[in-house]
Amino acid sequence: MIVMLLICHVIFCVVLYLLMRASVLKSTGTLMPVVCLVPVWGAAALLILELRIRGSQEIYEEVGIEKLKINDAVHKSILMDEDPVENRVVPLEEAFLINNPATRRELLMEVMYADPNDYVEQLKEARENDDTEVVHYAVTALAELQKDYETKFQKLEWRLHKDPGDGEAVDAYLELLRRYLLSGIAEGSDRKLKRKLYSHMLEKKLREQPDRKGLWQEKAKVDLKIGAYEDAKREIAHILKKWSSEETGYLLQIRYCAAMGDRAGIEKMLGQIRERGIYLTPEGREEVRFWRKEEETQED
Repeated sequence: MIVMLLICHVIFCVVLYLLMRASVLKSTGTLMPVVCLVPVWGAAALLILELRIRGSQEIYEEVGIEKLKINDAVHKSILMDEDPVENRVVPLEEAFLINNPATRRELLMEVMYADPNDYVEQLKEARENDDTEVVHYAVTALAELQKDYETKFQKLEWRLHKDPGDGEAVDAYLELLRRYLLSGIAEGSDRKLKRKLYSHMLEKKLREQPDRKGLWQEKAKVDLKIGAYEDAKREIAHILKKWSSEETGYLLQIRYCAAMGDRAGIEKMLGQIRERGIYLTPEGREEVRFWRKEEETQED
């Protein structure tokens, strides 16, 4: 009888060992000597330890799952908060090409209540649409933008009228003019007037801060656009003299020569860029590549 019990105990111990090796049991093998040497009580101790280990893992896994659920909810909330117009820029452009008035109106209304500044060109196109309601929405949105800019201009002009030396007001006015001109809202005589005003304000700022390359660059660009070529020539010459190792002056001189129809001047600048090893930004390289292609075309 005792022999049979011992045989059963040995078989039981072997089975436990195999289950541990197969990772069915989560308990470590350090308890096996106790199980083997202390029949019944050793197995009971192993059972208690196994239950505790499994209980701890279930709690740990549940916490982990809950954490993932929270994160998932957070991500879902973020996705829900995204700007609907931001995700529908392409449909906004395509809506004008399809015969779907309801879609066009819906998208235009979203633009009007979001940020029309980012969709000025699309709104201008919408003014020519065959849907009168779409045209009405587009014209209204552009008019509201124009009104908003004019209100801001008036406030800053009042500040400058009271204190012409208000540096913050001058900077704010310059930035507003820059944004207004870049937006594309200004058209015709209004655009010409604002460009001239922008040039005048930049000149005023340059008297106070003559070492700011960005101001000289912006002044030369706007003077080229308004046809103030003598001023632009003087400004570009100053940039080339003071910042001779940078691309800014060379690229501006090329644009000036192009405006003057001076092919030899363009070739001279391209040669200087190459000979002096002027570092070009990606935008600068693209512009130089364009003019070199033009040069090759002229030679052919």
